[in-house]
Amino acid sequence: MTSCPSCGAAHRNAGRARGGPGIRVVAVHAGSCAYRAGIRRGDRILSVDDCRVDHELDFAFLTASDAFDIRVRRRQKERLLRVCRTPSRTLGVTLAATPVSRCRNRCIFCFVDQLPPGLRSSLYVKDEDFRHSFLNGNYITLCGGGQDDLRTIVRLGLSPLYISVHATDPAVRIRMLRNRRAGAILEQLRYLKRRGIRFHAQIVVCPGINDRAVLRRTITDLCRLGRSLLSVAVVPVGITRHRRDRLRAVSENDARRIIADVARLRQRDRQLNGAGRVYASDELYLLAGQRIPSHAHYRDYPQIENGVGLIRKLLREWREVKRTVKFPGRKAPGRQDTLSLVLTSVSAYPFVARIASGLNRRLPRVSLDTVAVRNGFLGDTVTVAGLLSGKDMIKAIRRHPRKPSMVYLPDVALNYRGYTLDGYSVKRIAREAGVPVRPVAGVSDLAGHIRRACAR
Repeated sequence: MTSCPSCGAAHRNAGRARGGPGIRVVAVHAGSCAYRAGIRRGDRILSVDDCRVDHELDFAFLTASDAFDIRVRRRQKERLLRVCRTPSRTLGVTLAATPVSRCRNRCIFCFVDQLPPGLRSSLYVKDEDFRHSFLNGNYITLCGGGQDDLRTIVRLGLSPLYISVHATDPAVRIRMLRNRRAGAILEQLRYLKRRGIRFHAQIVVCPGINDRAVLRRTITDLCRLGRSLLSVAVVPVGITRHRRDRLRAVSENDARRIIADVARLRQRDRQLNGAGRVYASDELYLLAGQRIPSHAHYRDYPQIENGVGLIRKLLREWREVKRTVKFPGRKAPGRQDTLSLVLTSVSAYPFVARIASGLNRRLPRVSLDTVAVRNGFLGDTVTVAGLLSGKDMIKAIRRHPRKPSMVYLPDVALNYRGYTLDGYSVKRIAREAGVPVRPVAGVSDLAGHIRRACAR
């Protein structure tokens, strides 16, 4: 065993890492620090200053200093190279991506297991990778690599993390995740707290399993973790029409009770810790038929990717657009308005329709019509814009009584490569619907596109 000079943690010798020795170099920029040190494409980096390298984050952490030794393997021979980095310059090496750690749980509420067959393979990947939790905000359960992963998180200082808790009662969590290792979550969170790692938490509520007293205990336990806890999102379980068991969706009464519990415990957290860090998702307020909280309620919107505060942020953005954006003059007399459709989800429809109506009062030569797209792909219980399919959007466009000159769709329905859940690109949607289609990212983007169209 050798000790890492950066953190004092013990590492196994290079070449003995899990899944094979080190990581492969796929490119080295000519003239870079790495190139001058002798690192070449195809080399396998085994260690930095005698500390093993398992993945990209290890390498970034261990090469943060100005000078260090790198051990590489090239054609079955090992070489020790000295790297001296010029201040403010990057190392100049590109590494092969290490495989994503896969989830070993069999969660009773897993959304991936509720997808229909025949979709692109990446949609069925269930990751449990602390690297992507830190880098991309992916939620993990801490059931993957056990204590080894926790030690690596602490060694690299990966904070904040995003952690799926669901229940702190060990028996309930084991039942929900169907993993006998799942019951140690509070012990794991306390370990991270003691070592300065902060985290956001998520609770997916399944009625009859982790609601009521279990939910109250879970939130209370999390809030007792002090400043290490950054926020808690309470969201309803998502159920598609492809689900085979009898897991029950959250009802209106369930949603009201959950919101009441969240509000009470949030207030207690504010009194004890100086900040209310517990949030109910927008979907719960919509299910309960209750008003969305104010902007101040969400502070810096720490859980917006989890559907917490999206609607309030949308309405606040509309308020800002009304205040700052100058729209063209009044419509020319005798000129007919051109029709544009704004596609949205069932749950967001009342709010988007209100915004479209406000834009109509300010726009010349354009008439906006809002269309709520029913989710036939996953089922009527799935009502969020991020899970709309290309087929359902095409169907909604074709069913409209008038042919639009432009269709605007929410860009959250597209992945980073521009594809919907069922593999449709914007070009394909436009081609099959027979109209121009443009994705928009929020009210400002929509208003900007329409304003420019009116000015032409």
